[in-house]
Amino acid sequence: MYWRTETRIRLRTRLLPGLLAGLLAAASVAAWAGAPGDAPPAAAGAGAEREGCNEPLCYTASSLQAERNHMVLQDIHIVDTTRGITRIQADQAEANGQDLGNSEWVLTGHVQVWMPQGKLSADKATVQFVNKRIASMSARGTPAEFEHSAAPVGQDGTAADGAGRGRSAMETAHGHARDIDYDLEHDLLKLNGDSWLSDGCNEINSQSIVYDIANQKVRADAAPGGDTQVHGTLHARTGPQCGPGVGRP
Repeated sequence: MYWRTETRIRLRTRLLPGLLAGLLAAASVAAWAGAPGDAPPAAAGAGAEREGCNEPLCYTASSLQAERNHMVLQDIHIVDTTRGITRIQADQAEANGQDLGNSEWVLTGHVQVWMPQGKLSADKATVQFVNKRIASMSARGTPAEFEHSAAPVGQDGTAADGAGRGRSAMETAHGHARDIDYDLEHDLLKLNGDSWLSDGCNEINSQSIVYDIANQKVRADAAPGGDTQVHGTLHARTGPQCGPGVGRP
């Protein structure tokens, strides 16, 4: 994902006067930015130094407006370095509260999330920050989509091993739903509304699916009182993606 080419003044300062300085000081969140035309951000899993962020939580934006305990940022890019590197990008973010490190941010427009072992895209997302790290996020889209791999995933869609060499992301789960809730603390995904989950061999369609990433468990439920049932498909495939030892839901 590359930055848009726009003629805008990008936020560069770490400490701003007045109200904003109070907000940032309360959160101890570092603001950072690159100049227009800079190379795109490093892929998820890269070091914090490559991201230009040496704090637990950093962000950059093309513009910022703050009033009392409310802040609006355009072309937001957030970096969380507390679990490897997690990056979030969106057209706009609204944050409320004096302590930005313990607050709720609402992101809208082309929301993209890159995590060390997956990615997520949505039209809108609500991100909860606790102690200067992303604790959870709720994404909504038509549909919202996610991908999880057993190995770190880069922007080219392939997994990368510890030496940084690309390899096929065979051990990958894909899913989509109208709403996706992701609990990062417990590595738990909840899909609600026209939910679909697949590992390339098996597919599950249901109104509600819970994917326990940490324990590689899946639970699907039909809508209470409805006629919709849980539907599963087992593909008659051969190949490494369906072979023994492959981690899949």
